[in-house]
Amino acid sequence: MEKSILIFKGHPSKFPTQVNQKIEFDNIETYMEIPFEFYLDMPEEEKAFVQGFNYYIDGNLKDARRELAKSASKVPEGKYMLALVNYLLGKTTEAKLLLSGFSSDWQRFIQTWRVPVLVVPFKNGIDALYISLDVKGLNALQYLLEGKTPEEVAFILGL
Repeated sequence: MEKSILIFKGHPSKFPTQVNQKIEFDNIETYMEIPFEFYLDMPEEEKAFVQGFNYYIDGNLKDARRELAKSASKVPEGKYMLALVNYLLGKTTEAKLLLSGFSSDWQRFIQTWRVPVLVVPFKNGIDALYISLDVKGLNALQYLLEGKTPEEVAFILGL
């Protein structure tokens, strides 16, 4: 079972960091569709973020990473998604650098509250660590980037 990012629609407060059973989930409903006339007026970094996000939904991690990198310096959501995509690609050093000193004070997340939740399966193949946009989630992500297993992270955080 692979690590993945599930994108849920709704306010981040509804998706706490937790341990739960691994579920199959299709991100297809979470594409960002921007009306063309609005898209034309968006800053380039916002366009790159939307493009990178949608590439992720398509399962195209390489192009998602390229586009999200263009948005990361100006769009906090882009920086966070880039860190998660780097983690999925095994680029933990890059992910660590992106998240050093990162704030969890979200004013929004991905426009209409599309919430990325990193899912890291346990060895038992049944349970998984669901890492959300809360303080515990950012702590959990740091522990994973240090090389801890999802089981160890869950124990440390009391999940």
